[in-house]
Amino acid sequence: MATPITTSNESLGRFDDPYNTKPTAYDTVAQLESGLDSGTSTPDKDSISEDQTSRLPFPRLIAAYLCLASIYFISILDINSVATALPSISHSLHAGNTISWTGTAYVMGQTAFQPLYGRFSDIFGRKVMLMASIGFLIVGDILSLSGIGGGGMNSLVQIVASDLVSLKERGKYQGILSAATGLGASTGPFIAAGIMSTNAVDGWRWIFWVPPILAAACTAVMWIALPLKPVTGSWREKVKKIDWLGLVTVVTGVLFLIIPINSGGSTFPWNSPLVITLITLGGVFLLAFVAIEMWVAKIPMIPLRLFGQLSQSTIYLQSFLYNGVWQINLYFLPMYFQDVRGFDPLKNAMLMLPLLITQSFAGVVGGQIASKFARPGPVIYTGLALWVLGAGLKVMFSRDTPIAVYVISLIIEGFGIGSVLQPALVHLQALSRPEDRAVVTSTRNLMRMLGSVFSLAIATTVQFQFMKKGLSDAIPEALRNRVIEGAWERGEPGSEISAETQRRVTRTRKKSEARRSLTTIMMMMMVFGVVEWEDML
Repeated sequence: MATPITTSNESLGRFDDPYNTKPTAYDTVAQLESGLDSGTSTPDKDSISEDQTSRLPFPRLIAAYLCLASIYFISILDINSVATALPSISHSLHAGNTISWTGTAYVMGQTAFQPLYGRFSDIFGRKVMLMASIGFLIVGDILSLSGIGGGGMNSLVQIVASDLVSLKERGKYQGILSAATGLGASTGPFIAAGIMSTNAVDGWRWIFWVPPILAAACTAVMWIALPLKPVTGSWREKVKKIDWLGLVTVVTGVLFLIIPINSGGSTFPWNSPLVITLITLGGVFLLAFVAIEMWVAKIPMIPLRLFGQLSQSTIYLQSFLYNGVWQINLYFLPMYFQDVRGFDPLKNAMLMLPLLITQSFAGVVGGQIASKFARPGPVIYTGLALWVLGAGLKVMFSRDTPIAVYVISLIIEGFGIGSVLQPALVHLQALSRPEDRAVVTSTRNLMRMLGSVFSLAIATTVQFQFMKKGLSDAIPEALRNRVIEGAWERGEPGSEISAETQRRVTRTRKKSEARRSLTTIMMMMMVFGVVEWEDML
């Protein structure tokens, strides 16, 4: 049996030891990584022990990371360009309240298949699975199923990146991925705005063609520039290692939960037979998945021992909560700028830059600090505090808020987000065995995606119910339904309502945005509620 990872309060964050003489989880994992490389470390029986680490000369390492960053950029670009275009897509298709399914459907693909990425990369090899994910994105964007590919690309880039450098150096190079995240998130809205500004009929459809074209071009370069160790064994032997029962039950269970959670309260009443039935079935399938992983599977998709330590479980729960807040920002903040303030898509995209650029910058700096001191706790928790502050400032947003207030609040929040996302992943890997880093990474991303699905559903329900109540007697029923469904735009040509009624609608939308901001603040406070406070000392 392998030696378990043990950590103390010092595993997260004491800067009172400038010479780094106190042992940390980083030191423990570094020893285990060395043992795994030399074949002297004994993995757990439910792990796959074949080492896929690749230590490269510095020039080749930078080239490999730039290649990974390009892939990461494409996956982030894919979803963020669509997010900016959502109001226009909703109006063009008369999608109404169901426009939230655009984001939720993408996240459904990411979430339902997230558990397989880590374990499949252990079984079939990193490069094989990464190429498969890129293929899903290329085909998926055409078929509106790109979430499966995008989710795989995100997880596998993080997994491969962890194979290329040691744990103590990982934070430094993760900054390259943080920069790619910021670049993809910031350029996506401008690409969307540029395409929509052409005034072509349904020009937003071209947004779905940009990521597949870039991904196809990147595939050939990646195959040559990314040297990864292949996994030995025949395909038949590899297929036999798959936990098929676990795979079917977790994918089915997640899908059965996501559908009613997204549609409950809007498309269907919460007490409708369909919603109740799907939630019940989803719970049953997930309970069956837990039982299979515990007693049946020889190589589980998600080994339950990953939740055996309090520090690891805390990070999983925090990831669930704060990623939900992040997704709410990416989807509903552009809607606020366009619906309440009446900004065009280009100005909308420019106002998102302070958040996205500072998020990228903070990710680079935070990774450097965490690597230098081998204690990421202060970086992570300082980031959480800034994130809460930035989220709180958004409650002040109104129809007449100065641009400077938007910029300042989003800069603060961006610094917080960037200081949390990548450093938290490196810290989680520091608390885990080296042979588990793939399943640990995909499990953490599963929790993040589940948080996104639940949070988007909650935010959408809050807005839907508040708008329905706030406009119940303000305007005619036909127009009220158009407003609630998102098919009406502020100042739209040929509007048959008075200027005062339009102002009433805009005020109600602004109030619903404030309610949604309060929801995100409560979620961030819950993140602090599960912090192990002694780790901050």
